[in-house]
Amino acid sequence: MRLVTGEPGTRASRYDGRMSAEPTSLAPVRISESEYLARYADLKPPYEFVNGEVTQKPMTKREHTLLQDEIQAVLREYRRRTKGALSGPTPTVNMSQRADRRYRVPDVGYWGPSKPQGGEIFAPPTLAVEIQSPGQTLAFLRGKCREYRERGVDVAWLVLPSRRAVEVFEEGRDGVALSGEDVLTSPHLPGFELRVAELFAVLDE
Repeated sequence: MRLVTGEPGTRASRYDGRMSAEPTSLAPVRISESEYLARYADLKPPYEFVNGEVTQKPMTKREHTLLQDEIQAVLREYRRRTKGALSGPTPTVNMSQRADRRYRVPDVGYWGPSKPQGGEIFAPPTLAVEIQSPGQTLAFLRGKCREYRERGVDVAWLVLPSRRAVEVFEEGRDGVALSGEDVLTSPHLPGFELRVAELFAVLDE
């Protein structure tokens, strides 16, 4: 399994249903898909691949690390009640569709018991979580969450530390923001509940 832990050089044209990468001063490296899988898929911080361009995710900072750990802990406890489920940090996920080849690395992934998990490279999860890092724009991350949804992910959460809010992307909700006493739930995670304020409380410890 490639559950790697940890974008300089990310760059993209636009979001039009084909997500690319975030603009930066460093150009992405152009390589083949097979070279990415052999050389980049296990590196830390993780790298993503979109149609021949490989780009690195940002180094995680304190807030990002605390929130990622908290979400992992809550999902770990939840999956213990759900036989056959899987969750973990920064999995390399194959989001490819035919000739459009791309591999994404959400900050946290969760696979329900009926969801195909894949092997060393993962299949699209039930839940993909992105946590905004300094320098990452909302437009880029929202586009990425929509890409997840279009490519087999049931629900995506965009965690915004600066706003202490979580945007939800699933059926009937496209970027709906939850905060404070709102509770994260989903029909794709039956029985799961997480109060948004409780999630962000870890930043005050």
